[in-house]
Amino acid sequence: MPSAVTTVLLMGALMVASAFAQSYDSQGVRAMCADVELEECGDEPCGFYRLNEFSCVKVLTLERDFENAQMGCELINGNLVKVQTEEEHKKLLCMMIRVFPRRIHYWIGAVRREDGYFYWFDGSGPVEFAPWREGQPDNYEGEEDCVWMNSGTWGAWNDGACYEASSVACQVLV
Repeated sequence: MPSAVTTVLLMGALMVASAFAQSYDSQGVRAMCADVELEECGDEPCGFYRLNEFSCVKVLTLERDFENAQMGCELINGNLVKVQTEEEHKKLLCMMIRVFPRRIHYWIGAVRREDGYFYWFDGSGPVEFAPWREGQPDNYEGEEDCVWMNSGTWGAWNDGACYEASSVACQVLV
């Protein structure tokens, strides 16, 4: 169980991140992305873009439930994307709008555990940066344990039922 200090810090980070995500509409994210340079990764012209110095991301509009989305990422030696900073969040948004300019949901690699907190699916620890949509996460009907991006506005996160179909953002270490 997280300590009281950890809980307070996480709640503060979530409130800041939530305010950050709610500010994006389609025009706002397009304007922001006009100044964001996306670096292609690898030799393949298949839409991998650098997220940070250690990884690249491929955004796919095919729809899968969370488990099948993760399995699809594993087929390319990756996992569902882990977004840990505001900078990574902005880059991922710009990748999404470049691949498919309409705002659709994309699974990311965060899941709710039995303790009620969100953790990265790859086992690397708790989710600390989380730009939730206003009123989220709400665990509607007790079955929303997975997380997607672009809920309501560009970039906002929402907890969703893992069995629902959504597009996919896969991250591969380089």
